[in-house]
Amino acid sequence: MAFSSFAFVITLAFLHTAGCYTVAAKGDTITIDLIHRDSIDSPFYDRSMNFSQRIGHAIKRSISSAKHFNAHHNPKGSTYQTQIIPDHGEFLLNISYGNPSHQVLAIADTGSDLSWIQCKPCLKCYKHKGPIFNPKKSTTYKPVACESNTCKVIGTIDANCTKTKSCPFVESYADGSVSNGTISTETITLGDRVLQNIVFGCGFHSDGIFRPTWGGIVGLGGGDYSLVSQMRSFVPGKFSYCLIPFTLTDGISNKSSKMIFGDIDFGPNVVSTPLVAKDPKTFYYVTLEGISVGDQRLNVVSDGSKASMPSPKGNMIIDSGTTLTTLPRKLYNEFEAALKDAINIRTMKDPQKVLSLCYRSAKVTNIPKVTLHFDGADVELNRDNMFVTVSKHIMCLGMQSDSGILPILGNLAQMNYMVGFDLENNMVSFKRTDCEKL
Repeated sequence: MAFSSFAFVITLAFLHTAGCYTVAAKGDTITIDLIHRDSIDSPFYDRSMNFSQRIGHAIKRSISSAKHFNAHHNPKGSTYQTQIIPDHGEFLLNISYGNPSHQVLAIADTGSDLSWIQCKPCLKCYKHKGPIFNPKKSTTYKPVACESNTCKVIGTIDANCTKTKSCPFVESYADGSVSNGTISTETITLGDRVLQNIVFGCGFHSDGIFRPTWGGIVGLGGGDYSLVSQMRSFVPGKFSYCLIPFTLTDGISNKSSKMIFGDIDFGPNVVSTPLVAKDPKTFYYVTLEGISVGDQRLNVVSDGSKASMPSPKGNMIIDSGTTLTTLPRKLYNEFEAALKDAINIRTMKDPQKVLSLCYRSAKVTNIPKVTLHFDGADVELNRDNMFVTVSKHIMCLGMQSDSGILPILGNLAQMNYMVGFDLENNMVSFKRTDCEKL
């Protein structure tokens, strides 16, 4: 996705940690389970693939999505547009629209804002296993008018708008797929919480490469009309998640990651860094200042030459839907060399020819302390945050050079951290947590 996607299946849950300190929900919150797309509970689960093949696909999705980070997220034109790559989400979401409620399975995307689902009458739709939402049967469905402020904010609309005078949208994808329809408002349900007058896109025309199990997109970006932003009318403008590590065997864990909308108390041992306001507003920008391998600190430099220059503000995006972490080219090369020297054993080749620093897993017994230095926050990475098992005996560093695009903090580096986004105070926080015991 222009930003890669982040998706999950929703069930009501109680959030707590099993460590020394409790991460407690405060006040009005909505808590959900996050289920990986390769989970046995996911419709994307492919029994014919082994663990290393699933990891390989996740890495390829990660690389594909990262290549589109510099694409214009909301180009000027006659309709609301984003550029996202379908079917690259790492988690899935069950969400209900309308009254009576109609449940759909969608990919949730931190790289887009406007949510959309397929709707009847579907003039041209991809085959879908489940029933398609019929807005005429919902008592709470309402198209957004062309002359409304919502329509004007979301996109620049042609003078004639549509024949029905309702506000159109177009979601265009990197592979040529497209969905278009009408921007509308509807009641949605998360767990047992009913949220009214949520803006979304009702898609009447979809063409391209879509899976039958995929019901649409749920936008979780930072823009005004993402689901996260619209939920600020119901719960505080904060959300957090805790991602469990990849299983190290061919078996699939039945445990779920967690996400909570609203305010939580992180307790002690939490570090925080500012969210940087930049365009497009959709993405969550932070400032990476450097990375340490043991006692050796490697700094981000603003012009590639002067180490004394301050790091550019907002030089990295946090994305829970991208597997790999990408670093600025010079920093990555220095980091890989330092890590290789510290581990000091014979390297292997990635059997999939994607990642560059690989080892026979059993031979790696000593991993140096690695710390990401953000503005005001040091985040330590352990073995599971850095290395990914790509075959039965080989593990590779789950990081890459940014290749000229904006660096990304991927989900591998975030696993077993409670990561909290405070959109009211523009901060993101990290706390080391055993996410499997939530």
